Amino acid sequence: MSIDYQKLKIGDRLIRTKGGILTKHHALYAGFWSNQHLIAENQTGFGVRYHLLDEFIRDGKIDRIEYNNYDEGSQAAIIDRINKKIGTSYSLLKYNCEHFANEILTGVAKSKQVKIGLAVGIGVTLCLLAFGGKSKK
Repeated sequence: MSIDYQKLKIGDRLIRTKGGILTKHHALYAGFWSNQHLIAENQTGFGVRYHLLDEFIRDGKIDRIEYNNYDEGSQAAIIDRINKKIGTSYSLLKYNCEHFANEILTGVAKSKQVKIGLAVGIGVTLCLLAFGGKSKK
């Protein structure tokens, strides 16, 4: 997917591949600063940070962009909320990239990926418990 850089606005969500079938990496467009397009993300090993959009794109294919078209006041509030989260640690289950993006945009830190992953894990565990312990005679 090619990106129309002129169309991006602060608060737009960029979602790219992360390596797994069920996992995607979420980031928020944070604007054009010092001649660079920036995103805000919560990344394993770094936590919440600003990062160059070009590097974000190099690390995986963009699957989709959710354009939000926030007004200037909302964009300023988004940057303020991001700034307050800079340095927050990454946690796969408690505060991952999707938790971060949702919290900044909606005020609720939630992750569908975690819910799906936990549901699949529980389902597999139950199947193993139900059928895995039976031996053939």
